[in-house]
Amino acid sequence: MGNPLRQMIGQTVRFTRSPRWLPSPAYAERFDAPWQQLYEPMPNQRPPAVQYGPSQVDLHSRLDPEFPAAGVLVLQGARLYGQSGWLFSKEGYLLPDHSWYGRHVNEMAEIPRFLPRGDTIAGVGLSLASDFAVKSYGHFLLDCLGRLALFEGAGFTLADVDYLFCPKPPSKTAQRLFEQLGLAGCNCIWADDNRGRVIRTETLIAPTFPGTRRNYPRWLPAFLQQTLLPSPPTPSRRLYISRAGYQRNVANEAAIVAILRKYNFEIYAPSRQDNQPHDFAEAAVIVGPHGGGLADLAFCQPGTAVLELLPSDHLHPYFYTLADAGGLAYGYLLGHSIQQRHPDAWGPSESDFYINEEEFEHALTQTIRKAGPF
Repeated sequence: MGNPLRQMIGQTVRFTRSPRWLPSPAYAERFDAPWQQLYEPMPNQRPPAVQYGPSQVDLHSRLDPEFPAAGVLVLQGARLYGQSGWLFSKEGYLLPDHSWYGRHVNEMAEIPRFLPRGDTIAGVGLSLASDFAVKSYGHFLLDCLGRLALFEGAGFTLADVDYLFCPKPPSKTAQRLFEQLGLAGCNCIWADDNRGRVIRTETLIAPTFPGTRRNYPRWLPAFLQQTLLPSPPTPSRRLYISRAGYQRNVANEAAIVAILRKYNFEIYAPSRQDNQPHDFAEAAVIVGPHGGGLADLAFCQPGTAVLELLPSDHLHPYFYTLADAGGLAYGYLLGHSIQQRHPDAWGPSESDFYINEEEFEHALTQTIRKAGPF
């Protein structure tokens, strides 16, 4: 058992209800802060996901019904808390539009009642930090680097900032993109080192979260492609994105791979590659289990066919929305997780899952037929 006194202290220094918070446009209006809105609130409209196999998943019901306004807020005296860079104004308001959680403030369980004092950083900062992005390529690419679309769209350049607050690039490909975007030359304050700590800023440029949680807007893959792949190759490859060596893998992957090889698929391990965006842009068909390796769907060209293998205890619509945002032909096949969690369980599943091989081959042939033409 834990120390009762420590548990009691922990409960008293964290909010037991939502702290006071404001949407960023409302904060800007109330406190006369500069706010450049690039996208108005818009309904979240998606076509139904194509189902393969007998089991249906209502992915759309797991999405917020609306995208909030997206833009860039400039603050004086703001504070950045923790590795996620949760944003607090000098007046003490949480600004959740800059977080993965968005308006679901009641789920931000680690907000302290009293922020640590922290060190003050002089000059103008740019925050690209986001939840779960430390050591996660998918969140780093989409949720952190994706904010540059708003930063640049508002007319800012890196010459306008004195330092950058963001996670360390978590992989070789992430480092390559970081350099390609000109960020490696910035004075970087790493979010990785800010766990449980506060950075007090003098002036902060803060783009909002690019979309809502698990839900990506159409402008995000368009920005990443135009910025990082201005001359895309002709799609022709068939890639299976393996999670070998990671949790939440396909338990019968050897049998699945044997089927894939019949249809001339490459078995693609993202961690061994140097240029994932280019490889995904070359793909006519992408197949893979749910996981961060599918984040590079952002670089696939419209018409690319996608078959996502979903574990029954980890049903999240990240890549359904990313595929739709990029104009891809998306479908899913549900597999059975070996260890089934409670539907309300929090965090990523660690359980491997089985895919019915007969259902898979049928789904695969249907997916291949949907690819292109390019």
